[in-house]
Amino acid sequence: MITKINNFIKYPLYFSPISYFEKIIVNSHFGGLIKCIVCGSISLINVKDNNLRETCVCIKCGSTNRQRQIAYVCLEAGLQNRKHLSSLKDFIKLDDFVVYNTEASGAIHCQLLKMKNYIYSEYFGISYTSGDIVNNIMHQDLMDMSFSNETIDLMISSDVFEHIPDPYKAHKEVYRVLKHGGRHIFTVPFYQTEFLDEDRIGNDNEGNIVHLKKPLYHEDPLRPEGALVYKIFSLEMLVKLRKIGFRTNLYHIYKPLYGILGKNAIVFEAIKE
Repeated sequence: MITKINNFIKYPLYFSPISYFEKIIVNSHFGGLIKCIVCGSISLINVKDNNLRETCVCIKCGSTNRQRQIAYVCLEAGLQNRKHLSSLKDFIKLDDFVVYNTEASGAIHCQLLKMKNYIYSEYFGISYTSGDIVNNIMHQDLMDMSFSNETIDLMISSDVFEHIPDPYKAHKEVYRVLKHGGRHIFTVPFYQTEFLDEDRIGNDNEGNIVHLKKPLYHEDPLRPEGALVYKIFSLEMLVKLRKIGFRTNLYHIYKPLYGILGKNAIVFEAIKE
């Protein structure tokens, strides 16, 4: 018997229709019981709409689907082969591990605050210098971080790099500050069927911003107007990360029992070689 060659296609990752199970939870706004790998609880999830990536909220810790995707990769991607870790509650007990989170809010941040070597920051604008403290929170420009070379074991960013004017300059900075074998676990808007990044912002001859496409803003708790999107990524990102020196894994996750649903649960793990 000849096996259908399409069964082996892993890229492009074509979208498939929402499953019958997912239709039920979207219509009922109730996702049932899950084991939340952020807070470690057996919990219920609340489903607001069919944007499953940004919903499926754990009623105990407030973690979203996307945050649990990141937590899952942190636990399962081979970082901690010393012992089994079932949730971030176990992860935070590692006292010889330096974690840097580019976010100073959210469910993952609230868990990691209990960790000994945890660093976090926000971006407050061009008037500040990386390392400045603003309202008791460290400011970092990811294109020019204040950290010394090879000081971070794990960096986490959740839909951040699309808002950076030069995201690949920022990736080079990540490579610099990570220890050998260190990892950057992150999510970004990603075209699953495309090969080239989409540039949404350019510059004219005088260096002024030019909108190449209709301006797109994502919700941002620090900016009422939202955060401007500079780029949406594709397979090109993996090639450019390799040229920087990373070996990058693309994880396409589906774990309903952990509240990881939908067809675009994609998390990246860039490993410094």
